Amino acid sequence: MIYICYGITKSASTFLYQLTEEVFAVAGRKPRKLGPPYRRQGSLDNYFDVVDDALVRELADLVGDDDIVLKTHGPPRGNIAALIASGAVLANASIRDPREIALSMLDHGRRAKRWKDVPFAEFQSLEDTLPAIENQIGYFNAWAEIPGVHVFLYNDICFDSRSVVRRLASQIGVEIDPDQVLKTFIGNKAIGQFSKGKALRHSELHQDDHMVFLERFADLYRSYAFDTPRAVEIAEQQQGKVLRARGQLAINLINLRRRFRFLNW
Repeated sequence: MIYICYGITKSASTFLYQLTEEVFAVAGRKPRKLGPPYRRQGSLDNYFDVVDDALVRELADLVGDDDIVLKTHGPPRGNIAALIASGAVLANASIRDPREIALSMLDHGRRAKRWKDVPFAEFQSLEDTLPAIENQIGYFNAWAEIPGVHVFLYNDICFDSRSVVRRLASQIGVEIDPDQVLKTFIGNKAIGQFSKGKALRHSELHQDDHMVFLERFADLYRSYAFDTPRAVEIAEQQQGKVLRARGQLAINLINLRRRFRFLNW
């Protein structure tokens, strides 16, 4: 089985990808990890800029009866929508409040600038993030409109992970104990690209900045209720706590933990 995880940038897309893989693994169906020529040797994610039906068919021939989970930030291309709608391929898509996406992009931008890294270094102000977010929302809408694609909110992925695992298991057609899936991620020490983990982070914005996002992405806000009850509850619990974005060294350590798990996959 081929499963595709589309994620808008900074929407817990890596975590959702990891949860999806872990559901397969706990069900006794450890998914394949790709190496050359598709990915670097030892690559943590089966990531592709673009996923289309030609790639899916090629990988289906490669893995045979095995399962594989793919990750992308790109739009659906070719006849991939038809494959998903028919049930031949499974897929999900993650989305987050654009205000919080922007703040997380700025965290990454500051980190990239400090470490003289190119990706994300161009994001140094809220205004810098808007065109990229708008572009990604277009991709998200294209995925979300495909029959059969399961949409997951950031606040559910991060703060109601058990329900997300249950939905994934139901979609895949397996029966598993959600706690067996989630034990790998206790303490957020194995979640790829984890930054702050702050619920309702949009509260950090000035009122004028709120209005820029609420007006520019009004259609998205009408379609999705991002402030879930669980996120509101977690935000109340986090009041008074100082939650700082993780630095590059901490992220490197997380990747080392993920690599160790990969070697023992």
